[in-house]
Amino acid sequence: MEKIGGGIVARKKWMAGLAGAIAIVTVLAGCSGGKEEAGKGASPSPAASAKAGASAAPNPYAQKLELSWIGFNQTGKANDKLDSPTKKLIEEKFNVKINQVMLDMSNKEQVNLYFAEGKTADYISLNVPYQFLIDQGLLKELSEEKIRSAMPKWMERVDAMLGKDVASTTMKYKGKNYFIPFLSYAQLQPWVMALRKDWLDNVGIAKLPETMDEYHEVLKRFTFNDPDKNGKNDTFGGHGIQLYLRGAYGLGSSNTAFYADKSGKVSPVALSDGFRDYLKTMQAWNKEGLIDPESLTDQRPQQRAKWESGKFGVLADHPWWFALSTAANLTSMVTDKNAAAKIEFIKPFTGPTGDKGAGGINFPSAGFGFAFGKNTSDDKVARIMAIKEFLVANDDFYKRVYYGEQGKGYTLDKDGIIQLTPEYSKVDKINEEGIAQYFGLTPVTWDYAKKNLVTKADSPAYDVSMSSPIKYTNVNFSFSGTNESLVKYGTAIATVATEFETNAVAGKLDIDKEWEAFKKKFLDAGGQAVMDEYQKLYDASNKK
Repeated sequence: MEKIGGGIVARKKWMAGLAGAIAIVTVLAGCSGGKEEAGKGASPSPAASAKAGASAAPNPYAQKLELSWIGFNQTGKANDKLDSPTKKLIEEKFNVKINQVMLDMSNKEQVNLYFAEGKTADYISLNVPYQFLIDQGLLKELSEEKIRSAMPKWMERVDAMLGKDVASTTMKYKGKNYFIPFLSYAQLQPWVMALRKDWLDNVGIAKLPETMDEYHEVLKRFTFNDPDKNGKNDTFGGHGIQLYLRGAYGLGSSNTAFYADKSGKVSPVALSDGFRDYLKTMQAWNKEGLIDPESLTDQRPQQRAKWESGKFGVLADHPWWFALSTAANLTSMVTDKNAAAKIEFIKPFTGPTGDKGAGGINFPSAGFGFAFGKNTSDDKVARIMAIKEFLVANDDFYKRVYYGEQGKGYTLDKDGIIQLTPEYSKVDKINEEGIAQYFGLTPVTWDYAKKNLVTKADSPAYDVSMSSPIKYTNVNFSFSGTNESLVKYGTAIATVATEFETNAVAGKLDIDKEWEAFKKKFLDAGGQAVMDEYQKLYDASNKK
């Protein structure tokens, strides 16, 4: 899941990770004719220092530095414009020359080959797992004290979203600091479930479903009562309908989650009674014909194509994807084709044991923001840190770097909310201007986003998300360290659980008869080792 303007980014297993926007009223003076006040708090440029005379404070950027830069942009395209206006702006302000490394930072093979050939960079921000670089000794170690001292505003935002203790623990890799941590509000927001309210009206249901039984009834009528009024039997209740259903049985959206109970005992969620009962419900609903059978194998492109063409009426995704301000959003995707269509968002419903919740996110932790090559000089580290810290400390400069000039890249609505211009929402334009996350990656809190990014029209999806109980996709507890057994066996146990789920939902097996054999297969495939190691990590990090 990716975001232009809000920054959902795929890091480790993220989509979203995520860079946010910071609002301003005027753009940086000298860039778009803004007032001098726009640059208050900025360190002087070399030219400005020369004019200030001998009494001026020493210019921290007097020495020109040459920086190599591997950036990640959420457009899915490597920045191939090597002399963009944004790069020139940063170069002039901070007295640097930036050499962009032409590397597809989302292509793991290409990234591995680049570093295997002995190449590196000063600024490194990738969209593939970074641990291999640390394990090979290719990144520069930094103390947390140095990071916090050089980037106080940046770290204030990370701490605000995680708490300082969690941030300090989770920004480490094998007990040491190698990267500047990143976090965005979107990574703290569970997914939501949307439905076609116009279909609900057409099938005679007066209110949004609030219980599992009511939800079941919606699926039935969306399947059999011709909700689109085209006279054909060509719709299903949903495609990927299980987000809140899993939550109603105490599950997150992943089959490799391990939860600690109230006594501190860690167990695999996939072996819980809740998972078994969820499978029985899904099997029954599929037998009724309420679920598109292709949903068991469809990928996201196929799912969205069917949503757009009105083949089903319930869809789960991150709230950002439903926001009208998001390019190619899931709301306009439907309403642009059908003026009568209406999208509304339902809250998680309660299951048979009283549980409820929404999944889609990991337990909060500090993610990889950017790092430095092992041999990057201290002067270059300090300069890069200064650039990134200034993006957080000075709203005007950030806005110019992330969105372009006011009036061209963005406008502000009557509430002061950022509105991207259509041209600057396009991938080619983003790369041409050098805007968005490639240079402008920064952490953004939900409070800031509510004030500057989220329009009133987009609020409903976010409001449901932020009020939902969360069922995490990995663990429900904090810990320090890495579960090496999960790294080793994660794919194997996921395969075992997913195959069992797929066959169970499709009605190809008797869940009760096969349950004990499935549990043994899961544990033997590595589940036991993963569980044991999580228990040790929990005990070490949660002693009272």
